[in-house]
Amino acid sequence: MSFPEEARRTETDVLIIGGGVAGMMAAVGCRRSGVAPVLMTKASFPSGSSSMARGGYSAAMGHSNPADKPEFLFEDSVQASYDLCNRRLMRLMSHEAVERTHELDAWGLGLVRLESGLYHQKPSASHRYDRLLHCGKLMGKPLMQSLHKKMKAWEIASAAHVMFVDLMKEGDRVVGAWGFAYRDGAPVVVHARSTIIATGGAPQLHEVNDSPPYISGDGYAIALRAGADLIDMEFIDYQLMVAAPERIRGYPPHSSGFINAGAYLYNRDKERFLWRYDPERGERSTRAIVNRAVGTEIYEGRGTENHGVYLDTCHVFDVVNYGATADIVRVLKNCGVDLSKEPFEVASGPHTYLGGIRIDEWGRTTVEGLYSGGEASGGVHGANRTGGAALADSYVFGLRSGMGAACEAKGRERPDPEGGGWREGLERLEERVNRAGGRDVDEVRKEVQRVGAVSIGQIRDGERLERALGELDDLQRENGEVAAQGDTVRKKWDSMRKILETDNLIEVARMLAAAALERKESRGGHFRFDYPDLDSENWTCNIVLRAENGRIVPRQEAVPGEEAANPPSGVLETVAMPED
Repeated sequence: MSFPEEARRTETDVLIIGGGVAGMMAAVGCRRSGVAPVLMTKASFPSGSSSMARGGYSAAMGHSNPADKPEFLFEDSVQASYDLCNRRLMRLMSHEAVERTHELDAWGLGLVRLESGLYHQKPSASHRYDRLLHCGKLMGKPLMQSLHKKMKAWEIASAAHVMFVDLMKEGDRVVGAWGFAYRDGAPVVVHARSTIIATGGAPQLHEVNDSPPYISGDGYAIALRAGADLIDMEFIDYQLMVAAPERIRGYPPHSSGFINAGAYLYNRDKERFLWRYDPERGERSTRAIVNRAVGTEIYEGRGTENHGVYLDTCHVFDVVNYGATADIVRVLKNCGVDLSKEPFEVASGPHTYLGGIRIDEWGRTTVEGLYSGGEASGGVHGANRTGGAALADSYVFGLRSGMGAACEAKGRERPDPEGGGWREGLERLEERVNRAGGRDVDEVRKEVQRVGAVSIGQIRDGERLERALGELDDLQRENGEVAAQGDTVRKKWDSMRKILETDNLIEVARMLAAAALERKESRGGHFRFDYPDLDSENWTCNIVLRAENGRIVPRQEAVPGEEAANPPSGVLETVAMPED
């Protein structure tokens, strides 16, 4: 099978890869800086993990308590990060989330307000004050709708269902990306003065996850191959997800909403086990400790037959049957679980990747011409994050990456339209899609997920991590022999998309294993059974990864302070948005 047409070629100042909140906020940043970007996404537009957002996000508005202020949120966040967050990035996020809140709500987000006109704010993990802003029920849909409405009003150019295979480079500079439209097989080549990766995390590495099926770590993998540094990849923010009934296994039940309402967690022996892990707070402990405790109970054989634990809300049913958790109550009842009478089973799964592509405060990576924002980027949160921080991250650094990319694009030369190695890449892709034989792509994907769960999941040890690296090498070879299947053009290229996604997931799994092997302690979203204690004397540092001679090489680096990076030429003095 050959390509059905010549390459669809585009030239632009800024290419944004990703159609979620971070990608759309990057488009806002470009527009504020006088540049019209092109936004392309692998799924429909808009799309992304943000569409699954449940409870809301946190900002120090001071509406729940006038004593609150952004500096207190910064202090809480540094503490929650186990002292590993980039202080400069965290301070900016803590302060600028307030501005982003007012602007997003003015665009139709619909945050709940009190009769006084102040925002209603709820409690959330690791916050000294109530800071969670919400839309009454679930957050994802109104958030995506309000931002998409702005994209349409501003006529932001976009394309959906594009799988980018790799970035293009001229010398040491990224000059765009190439790939294919997997619904019709057409090659896609985009040359850009600046490129922003806003592709989210890699939840599909894990069988139980709460994200859409197309979020597969593509951004991490293509950035690593382009020479970018990644940071804190050993840290994952786990959340409790449905373990049973089977038909909704992996469904995100907004567990923090249940726990904040007073729910209990029991193991199979009906013990409220959290009090063994945190004698002062029990279930109200940090997200990292709650999920580590759940993972340990299951790992040590005190889980249910469905490899979960029980979450019981019978005693607070009137509370959870209202607001954002009410929809979850209804979903579970439709599946045969009545939360007024019985608990349901949960297990830990990845909710947010805390590490990612290393950035400064303008979204600049360690490779010229390449930027990142949102979950695809790393360094903001350190080893753990406060509740509601993921969306705030996407708001603030999505916008900033757009501003940085747009301003610096103005001073760059136009890329050579024949440069970047895209023709050679397309030749390799055409050969790959015509390869015959091998295993089924879904079988290999399940094997990769098995390794992700058993060897590099929430409970880790050195022996399993070393074994995982060998298994991943074998799976890489097997995936390289998988044939793209399908009796139509669309089915064939969609199969090719899955094969390349699995390649990227294997690369991400290697990153996790390399970083986890390097960090010989337990901290935040990283737990090693063979090094179960926090070792701040030796490990209050970041693990940075880079590809060298075909290998992922980890190194330890000091946690950054608050020194500001040089701002891009022509950047606005403030990131506050003028009236539209």
